[in-house]
Amino acid sequence: MEAGTVSSAGCFAPTEPLLQPTRRSEMWCHAMSALPACPECGSEFTYEDGHMCVCPECAHEWAKGADGADDAKAVRDVHGNVLADGDSVTVIKDLKVKGTSSVVKVGTKVRNIRLVDGDHNIDCKVDGIGAMQLKSEYVKKA
Repeated sequence: MEAGTVSSAGCFAPTEPLLQPTRRSEMWCHAMSALPACPECGSEFTYEDGHMCVCPECAHEWAKGADGADDAKAVRDVHGNVLADGDSVTVIKDLKVKGTSSVVKVGTKVRNIRLVDGDHNIDCKVDGIGAMQLKSEYVKKA
């Protein structure tokens, strides 16, 4: 039996750790701590897959040396093109306007967009409808 103490509740508490870390497990822990946390969900359980890092919890993949800060702030259209203030975009799907019976049709060109923070990250004026906010996943750069 191993050395230890018995508490007043009758539970055995060893005075030494039950498992000693081996050299291989120390190297594994060191390799795991060198990888960055996931920029999407913050999970520390990431692994390398070739030249990419992968998060097993949210399935997000990113380049090892890339900063997630620049990519997170960039607003991209449906094809992955970076949008900027003043760009013109084209709607790729019929969009119902909330609170009215009007619809923004496919192919409607929206000029002079303004990027804002939030879920609907494009602020614009649509001809015939007025000022509204759009999601970048429903537009393509014109």
